[in-house]
Amino acid sequence: MIARHKYQILFWLCIAATIVLSLLPGGGKPLFQLQDKVGHATVYAMLFFFCVHAYGKYFPLWSLALVLAGFGLSMEFAQAMTKYRQADGWDILANSGGILVVWLFILCYRRVK
Repeated sequence: MIARHKYQILFWLCIAATIVLSLLPGGGKPLFQLQDKVGHATVYAMLFFFCVHAYGKYFPLWSLALVLAGFGLSMEFAQAMTKYRQADGWDILANSGGILVVWLFILCYRRVK
């Protein structure tokens, strides 16, 4: 089992990487039509997974999900302030979808366990 402090390190490293990558100029042509949305959902699912393992002992899932969704919203606002990126409501929905999927898996796992 991975120690809680290692999940905390992973979580904060991923937050930092998300901030940097969210504010860099976009580039390249996507491989498939919804690649950007799948990427958003995957990143926020991973962030929520690490967040729950790092801080789930101290905070309820709903509060972690709300804070992480708020972080995603703030990233969209930050992108809107750049000249080379733009905010996208669908990205916010994809972020929230990734969080929700992991939340449901965790609830199911806890119910079975």
